[in-house]
This record gives sequence, C-alpha cells and structure tokens, in this order.
Amino acid sequence: MLEVWGFMSERPLIGIVTAFRHELRPLLAAVGWDREDVDGRSWYRRDHGGLDLVATSSGLGKVMAAATTQQLIAVRRPRLVINFGSAGGLVPELAVGAVVLSSAVIEYDFASLHRDVPRQQCAPELVARLRDAFPEIVVGPVASADRNADQPELRARLHRDHGAVAADWEGAAVVRVAHRNRVPALVFRGITDVGEGGLAEEFTRHADTVLAAAAATLTALLDWLAGTGADLLAAAGVPERHG
Repeated sequence: MLEVWGFMSERPLIGIVTAFRHELRPLLAAVGWDREDVDGRSWYRRDHGGLDLVATSSGLGKVMAAATTQQLIAVRRPRLVINFGSAGGLVPELAVGAVVLSSAVIEYDFASLHRDVPRQQCAPELVARLRDAFPEIVVGPVASADRNADQPELRARLHRDHGAVAADWEGAAVVRVAHRNRVPALVFRGITDVGEGGLAEEFTRHADTVLAAAAATLTALLDWLAGTGADLLAAAGVPERHG
C-alpha cells in the first residue's frame, strides 16, 4: 500500500502519469525529487513552488494507465492529474515538436452495440485559461486506443469523425478515471510522429528531443499553476479519500 510512504500534504498536489520511464526521465532531470519504491512501482515526489508533485510511469496501455491513476487518486488525493508523454499528430498544422493539450479525449477503440464511442471533456475552465496563458500550445481533442494510429486512413478518420488533433494510447483512460473520481485531468503530449514515414522510425528519431522540450513547457505550465493559476487548483478542492 502506498500509505507506507507516509506523505500527506495540505498543499495542492498534482499527479503526473506517463506510460514509460523514458517519458518520465526529462521531468526527473529537475533536482529535488524523492523516490519511493512501493509494490514494484517507483513514485517520485518534489516541491514545485508551493505545489507538491507526485509522478510515476504506469506501463503501456489503457488498463495500466487506469489502474495507476486510480491508485494515485485514492491514496494521494491530487487536485489535478496530468498524463504526459508522446503522441502522433493527426492534422497538417501539427509538426514534430508541437505540444498538445487535450480539450477532450476519445476512446476510439471502444466498441459496443449499446453505447457510442466515449468522449470526455477535460476541465474546460482550466483548459481555457491555459490556452490564453500558453498560446504556443495546440489545444484540441486527443484520441486514445490500445494501438498505434499508424495508417493514413485511420489518422484521417480520427480527425474527420472526432475532431482529434493527436493520437495516443493512455490519455482517455487517465482522464475518464479521474473524471469518475471528480478530479480534473489533462493530457499533455509532445508530437513525435506525423505520418511522414514509419511510425517507429519517426518516434526513435524525435522522441528524446521532443520529450525534453515538452517537459520544459510542462514545467512552465506548473510554474503558472503555482502562481497565476493557483486559484484554479484551490477551486478544484481535495477528492475524498478511499480505503
């Protein structure tokens, strides 16, 4: 149980979830992180200008991301959850290196005779304020599935049918679990591939540079939340603790 960490703060806490350790690495380059290994998972914590940050990597896919997000919320009670990592661009104006902030998430590999493809809005007031504060960030829907959007036809369909500007694996799971727990959540991702060649080759070529730049932008966003945007975290309140 994460309770053995013994950490509970009255300060606003933001949880950060990545899929892979290499996506977490550029964030951990900042000094001051404490590490705790619990039940085979590494959790990292640091102070960031009066905010408490807790970060971890979940593993690949929506199930792993959902389980990690639920554990984070149940034990740490964050005011905000951010899913950070890489994504594929779906629209021509998104070049490699662009940073995307989700306005909504779509779980596009969900198939049911009784329900439409799930779509969840992402903290509209917070997204609007961040759009104004960081005009260089591209804001739009992010489509998620346990697969790569690696075919031109699929990329075109995701944008045409859902308005998605980027595709990932875990974003919808993180946001939907957080929403169920009444915790605002965002997807914040750097674009590593745009369909100009093999996805794996594009990702390998760009990942380190793109993730480092996206981490720097996320750090600036966290600075803003610790200062100008602090009222938004205060308004979010603290979710009830379970267990």
